[in-house]
Amino acid sequence: MRKEPVVFSLKESLRSLNIELLKFGTPLLQIAERFGPPKGWITDAHDDQPVPLYWIYPGGLELCFEPEPPYLLEWYKLSPVGAHKGRMTNFSYYARMRNDFPMIGTSVSGFLRSGLWDLEKVKVGICAEPLYPVLDICIGCLRIPFLMDNENQETLEDQISDCGNDLRRRIALLDTACDFFGAYFLTDELDSQRFPSGGWTTISGEEYLRQLDCG
Repeated sequence: MRKEPVVFSLKESLRSLNIELLKFGTPLLQIAERFGPPKGWITDAHDDQPVPLYWIYPGGLELCFEPEPPYLLEWYKLSPVGAHKGRMTNFSYYARMRNDFPMIGTSVSGFLRSGLWDLEKVKVGICAEPLYPVLDICIGCLRIPFLMDNENQETLEDQISDCGNDLRRRIALLDTACDFFGAYFLTDELDSQRFPSGGWTTISGEEYLRQLDCG
């Protein structure tokens, strides 16, 4: 008998900092049994791994497994590729997600004002590098980067440079200009995933909104 698909909530996954069907350390074969086969995968042409370790499902779900058997789930990502439309995103017949939070198109301040998390526990990173303006939200095992597209960056290049170390001006400029890039659920230290590696100022979510509202 064919099993019914499991439906989970995007909003609750963000709030709880995990997707209930995707537990870190779950073997690859168990993930395949729960989700079904991926739509595709990415491999390195010079990689001698016997199985593909980076899986891609429709709707923007990407999974990465450790390189040694039994290939445990290392991290996963919800990306804006194939932006979630309608009430439901189908990753496979077996797993579907309710689109009950407007993740795509929501700014850093929009996430912070949504009531998902305790803002004193949220860390917001502001990168001071004029050539790579970026923001991120970090809490628990969840990192959400927000990047500025090339068109915005070229238009605002002088303003970005003029901000210098003025945190309030930089936040006011970047909050509306940087777009959601993906939600990464990671076991590594979140700060280590930042690019560029330097030029960051980290403040609480509460302080971020205070700086923004005073701008």
